[in-house]
Amino acid sequence: MTQPSFPLVAVNKALNKVEAPLKQKHVRTLILGTHREKSANVFWNTVSRFQLEKNPVLTWKFCHCLHKLIRDGHRKVIEDSNRYSTRLVTLGSFWQHLRTSGYGASNTAYLKMLVSRLEFHKRNPSIPGNFNLNESQLNAVISADINDLYELAVELLDQMDDALTLQANVHDTLECLRFSSLVPQGQCLLAPLILVILDTSKLYDYLVKLLFKLHSSCPADMLSGHRERFNVIFRKTKKFYEEANSLQYFKYLVSIPTLPAQPPNFLMATDFDSYRSPQAYLHGDGASECDTPPDAQSLAEETLIDISAPEPVAVQPLQAMPCRDHRDDLIDQMRRDLEEVQAARERLLNEARQRIEQYENRLLQMQHEIEKQRQSADDAREEANRLKSAQMASTMDLGAKNQEYEKKILDKEEKFQKMKGVYGNLREEHIRALTEIGDLRKKLAEQENASMSNDDMLRQLNRRIEETERERSLVEERAQQSSSSLDELNSQLARCQIEIEDLHKAAEEAKEKHQAELVQKGRSSLEGACEAALQMMEQSLEELQNATTISYPPQLAISALKNTVEHVNKLDASVPSEQLINNVAYVGHCLAEDVVHTAAAAYTASIQHFEPVNDQCRAVADSAISAFKSIKADPESAQNSISELKSKLTELDRLCDALPTSSGDIDVEAVGSQMEDEMKRMDAAIQAAVDAIEAIQRKARENNSGIRLEVNEKILDACNALMAAIMILVARSRDVQNEIVAAGRGTASPSEFYKRNHQWTEGLLSAAQAVGVAAKVLVNSADGVVTGEGKFEHLIVAAQEIAASIAQLYVSSRVKADKDSQKLSELASATKSVNSCTANVVATVKSGQQTLSDEKMLDFSHLSLHEAKKEEMESQVKMLELEQELTQERARLAQLRKQHYHMASLVAEQNSNGNGNS
Repeated sequence: MTQPSFPLVAVNKALNKVEAPLKQKHVRTLILGTHREKSANVFWNTVSRFQLEKNPVLTWKFCHCLHKLIRDGHRKVIEDSNRYSTRLVTLGSFWQHLRTSGYGASNTAYLKMLVSRLEFHKRNPSIPGNFNLNESQLNAVISADINDLYELAVELLDQMDDALTLQANVHDTLECLRFSSLVPQGQCLLAPLILVILDTSKLYDYLVKLLFKLHSSCPADMLSGHRERFNVIFRKTKKFYEEANSLQYFKYLVSIPTLPAQPPNFLMATDFDSYRSPQAYLHGDGASECDTPPDAQSLAEETLIDISAPEPVAVQPLQAMPCRDHRDDLIDQMRRDLEEVQAARERLLNEARQRIEQYENRLLQMQHEIEKQRQSADDAREEANRLKSAQMASTMDLGAKNQEYEKKILDKEEKFQKMKGVYGNLREEHIRALTEIGDLRKKLAEQENASMSNDDMLRQLNRRIEETERERSLVEERAQQSSSSLDELNSQLARCQIEIEDLHKAAEEAKEKHQAELVQKGRSSLEGACEAALQMMEQSLEELQNATTISYPPQLAISALKNTVEHVNKLDASVPSEQLINNVAYVGHCLAEDVVHTAAAAYTASIQHFEPVNDQCRAVADSAISAFKSIKADPESAQNSISELKSKLTELDRLCDALPTSSGDIDVEAVGSQMEDEMKRMDAAIQAAVDAIEAIQRKARENNSGIRLEVNEKILDACNALMAAIMILVARSRDVQNEIVAAGRGTASPSEFYKRNHQWTEGLLSAAQAVGVAAKVLVNSADGVVTGEGKFEHLIVAAQEIAASIAQLYVSSRVKADKDSQKLSELASATKSVNSCTANVVATVKSGQQTLSDEKMLDFSHLSLHEAKKEEMESQVKMLELEQELTQERARLAQLRKQHYHMASLVAEQNSNGNGNS
């Protein structure tokens, strides 16, 4: 017999009119045939010769067989069966209108479910016929586009509805025909429900995970219909599993899962943590969800083979007896009872043997798995040794990689210079546009002056007309000349009026055109800023891969991150275009630096905390890219992306606050006395800064005059106001610290409290040191600005630095304070006052810088052509020299930062070694 004849014979044997379940061996032959032939053509060619409309049981077995082939057959079965979907629809319509048998409605529901199943797999080829997906495949499906997930959820709900409809029809047919699950007729109806149990358990699991994913990305109102349908399906599925558990037929064939009492609450994301996937699997030797379930008739035939053996022996002596009496009948009855008991005993023994064989096979399988696990452990050990050797080799190559990183840094710097050039071009175009606006306004004023002169001319003409009329009455001889002059004047008047109207129209058109150009240029500038921010974020994503190769102090990273969070909270797409452009450029630059620095700081602080911080950094970068793209596409609809970025930044800030801190170079034993000494030094530094600023102000009044004196007075007044606000904040901070110490030290001294809470004390010490240093820098910068030896930018940076140090002091004081404390509220108010004064210093410095630069502007109107060209060339030479100095200074800054990170890591290693030795 040839190979194709095996599935052919199996189809003929499986599809018969006997009301009994399908034979397992025939179905397995068909499944193996599809894998051998890599198609279902043999099955469909054979089935096409069957007249399925003539017998409902034949149609029912055909549906059951096709269902098993879809689940366990070759993957081409679904594609081949889709060509016969029209045949299935026609067959379902036939049994829908023919209700002569109890199988009619069940056949219709089964065929409808199979057609829907084939269409589902055609639309979703990545989902196999048995719905078995591993973790990576399921994540790939759930990570698709949100619109595709929405449609997939609807399709899964439809599949659950079709399966539950089939189950309801089968139970209705059983009740109508009064079949039991222990008779072949009832088992014939119930056999397909085993596959339904396996399918619905997987569909239910994927549906729950998919709906949780949708609720995390879409509004709850949008998914109300999904939740209602799922609740109905949950109740039906739970009822189906409970009814199936009560039937004896299913107990030894399939393990039926148990659903919880209440459906999952998709509005609460925490419910997903307590969710457990339902597990349905087949019983039997080596059975799994991919196996074809055995039929009860096959098991019965195998267990009843030896029961009939003693019957001929018992019948012969009864036939040989010539006569019978009551005792013989009683003996026969007892013998039959004994034989039945023996038969039942044999069945139990056979079943016990089968169970023992199953357990032995399972034991062998588990032993094999243990061997595999042991082998994998050995492989992991070898892999660990290999990684250690690879790590040693990578350490040797570290020098070469550092050179490569320096080259990459230079390349990134070149890219930044190109971006700077693009921004400069945009700025020059903006300046030219403003110049054109001024020219247009001048032309409009000239046109208005011309219009006024035309009005004066009109009045003069009117007076002349009156004079000519008077002259006409006096001099008749000159009447014709006066008449001609009057006509000429009227024509001139008409021409003037036409010219005035044309000038008005031209002015309006020029104004509208200019406004349109301004809007377009503002849009172009915003797109340029967004593009620059996107490039910086993409560059930071590339640098994030190398975050573990550098060290960065966590305190600096956390401080910079909090500053970025404050600026992102101020980012609003509805503000004017110019302010939005500045905010986008600044936030993009800050985010690009903070993503890399935060990951490096997390790796420096603790390798255990690196992974969540690194993942959150990537999430922040992705959200920032999405937000900048939204702002670039449509600023008005970008608020959702900005809100998502804020939430991701807040989560990153929370993770950074949870990073462990190191003791640095502070002695824990002497931390209490150091705290008091450092606070005193900070007070002295602030008071010295106030006195120095007053001295600088007196000196400036003696040496300066005019606009320079006015600018210096404003700057020093702003600095005095800032220092006064800082003194108030330090006093409020000391009150909060005293309150914290009084509440937490108990019977111990303040020094003991500081020593016991040395990490918190270290934060206060660091903040106090930073305030003292920043105050000295502010005084030196202010002195340099007043004397003309320093730069305005130094003073701006110094003011921002002292504000950052004050913010660190505020945060350090707030950590252990009671949130309802009145002193903490006063400290918060003082912090806001310091921030306001800092902003005032920055604004005053910028205003004074602009005032002095305006004063120094030269009038080039007296220059000749040759002199103007000479000045232009000298200006270009100076600009190139300044750009070269800027490039060199940036390279120097990069080296300084690198050296600072290296020294910080060395200090941290020395401290950790010192603590370990002690």
